[in-house]
Amino acid sequence: MGAVRRHLARPELSDGARKDLSDALHDLLRRAGRPSTRDIAAALKDILNPPPSHTRVHDLFTHRRLPDWELTMCVVQVLACRARGLDESAECDRFDRLWSLADEELVLDPLASDSDRLSPGQESTQQPSPAYRAPQPVSLTQAPSHHQPVLPDPRRCRSVFFGVGTYSHLESLPSVPAGLRDLAAALAYPTGPFAAEHSQVLIDPPSATEVLDLVQEASAEAEDTLLLYFSGHGLIDSYSGELSLALPGSRAEADYTSLQYNWIRRAVLQSRAQRKVVILDCCYSGQAAAGTMGSAEPLPLAGIEGTVLLTAVSSQRMALAPAGEPYTAFTGELIDILSHGIPGGPPILDIDLIYHEMHRRARAKARPLPQMQARGSMGQLPLAINPQYRHEPPR
Repeated sequence: MGAVRRHLARPELSDGARKDLSDALHDLLRRAGRPSTRDIAAALKDILNPPPSHTRVHDLFTHRRLPDWELTMCVVQVLACRARGLDESAECDRFDRLWSLADEELVLDPLASDSDRLSPGQESTQQPSPAYRAPQPVSLTQAPSHHQPVLPDPRRCRSVFFGVGTYSHLESLPSVPAGLRDLAAALAYPTGPFAAEHSQVLIDPPSATEVLDLVQEASAEAEDTLLLYFSGHGLIDSYSGELSLALPGSRAEADYTSLQYNWIRRAVLQSRAQRKVVILDCCYSGQAAAGTMGSAEPLPLAGIEGTVLLTAVSSQRMALAPAGEPYTAFTGELIDILSHGIPGGPPILDIDLIYHEMHRRARAKARPLPQMQARGSMGQLPLAINPQYRHEPPR
């Protein structure tokens, strides 16, 4: 029998950003096939000069203290290359944010000791690589104030991202699947409020039932914030004038082959979530803001307290999926804002600020303008940290 490789022991850490970083490192190690620390150190010889010892790599996974930023990013680069199905650049961006949050948590912790910080001999003497420029960290765990909102509780939030890239009878939208996956990642905890285990991505659903089952489940479980996001073709019902969401087998002349938006609206309104957000990236999506003809509930979704409706275009406009771009126009701008932030903006971006930035960019590019309706204070819903925020220590 061969020798059994022992797993690296996880350090004992309290819940918080440093534990999130440690858990993410161990999860990435598992997905990469659990290479030994000697294997990782050997792979780093071509990346770091001088290369780290295998002991230093071992410490990165097992010690309580915050690891060196540059070593962390290089180890992530090595492991992401070995893990099947992971994008190296996206993983480096994700760990860049995790490390920044952990560093900020340490700065704000009055009980932190020298053992929680790197000793001078372990600090890297090199400047960070330009490819991984770390934003100034933002704490998501500090108490809320009038100037510093905090993100919704990820344990009590649910999200469903669904859409269609391949159609049988309509023009296919090949940029939709990547957009949905990357948007879900951009809104994932800890930089967003939606934990991966409570977020669903559904691409090319074969039937309305499959979509509505997921939507109904998320609506029933959400207590803090519910987010539903659709990307694909939007159609207008020839009889009622209502918005329908096109499924893979939908036909423009056959209204019954599409998912009526009103069913999504009903599920949202029945949810016990304190805050409900529906975002539609499709043609004529602004029609969702209109009342339902002949309905016993004529109010549009955004007419109900605690709801936000954000649409890619007005009720009369076509949404864009520019050829050669990795995402649709609307989803692409949203991903870019969440991933790169808003210069000069606050530490946490609320949905109103994100909407106005998307509106400004669309106007500058002469593209269809997004629309938003928010009830009460819902426009101030914190949605993600701002990577462009520059933390200034108190004087």
